[in-house]
Amino acid sequence: MSMNPITSGEPFSEEKTQQIVEQFHRDGFVHLPDVLTSEEVTALRDKTDELFADPLLAERTNPDLADTRYIQLGKHEESGEELPFILRNTIELDQVFRDMLLREPILSLADAIVGQDCKFCGQNVLRNLPGVAIEQWHVDGQVHFPVPENVPRHDPRIRMPVMWFTVQMALTDIESIEHGPTQYVPGSHHSGRNPNDQDHPEFEGQGATSVFCKAGDIYLQDPQCWHRGAPNRSDRTRYILQSQYAAPWAFWRFSLCNRVPVPENALQTASDRLLNLLGRSRPNCP
Repeated sequence: MSMNPITSGEPFSEEKTQQIVEQFHRDGFVHLPDVLTSEEVTALRDKTDELFADPLLAERTNPDLADTRYIQLGKHEESGEELPFILRNTIELDQVFRDMLLREPILSLADAIVGQDCKFCGQNVLRNLPGVAIEQWHVDGQVHFPVPENVPRHDPRIRMPVMWFTVQMALTDIESIEHGPTQYVPGSHHSGRNPNDQDHPEFEGQGATSVFCKAGDIYLQDPQCWHRGAPNRSDRTRYILQSQYAAPWAFWRFSLCNRVPVPENALQTASDRLLNLLGRSRPNCP
């Protein structure tokens, strides 16, 4: 039997966790270096490449899921050619992705941000080949708490509710603007609006900032914070694993995401915590 490449990890101290949560609520994102091991990074990247190379998976769809295709295509910014871009519904595809949901300190940070007993609400891998990216400034989904035109922003005395958020895990070094870093406008999750400009978005005097990172770093992202992936204009491929966690009260509202199949044998052998996280029950033994 091969060794599991994903470690259990350790939660951060209560003090450090609280500092991270405060920064997350203030800025809308937090960069945390050196969380994953090099072995984990390699295993996740290798499994991603293996799945992208599967011709059957490239054609596979499931109409019952929010993301019906398992491999989503993206257009090259110059040629317009459609290239494999996002690996979807990953918890169905391999144990290595399911194990990442329980990885510490990620899981305890999720509990601290959205509430104890957080729930899974999505996972995918972005594989940005050169020339492929999500370049448009956006919030994920839609603005959750919009404000009217005559109101400049949400009241700074009130902490914005977080229904769900994303943990981005870098599987390659992203060290220059040419590598296509994720970019954010700090504090823009307080705006109650979509990005105010596609070239130079700005919120209360702050423009875009890039997250330059090493493979194994993670960064936490409020989906309401204005963000984008800068164009990958290097000669290397950019890999980002994304896991999403939801507040328990919001979990049941993500019904399509909750239908991602997990193999029955995986549910049979899953830990009680993973079953709870997925909102599933253990199949009856024959």
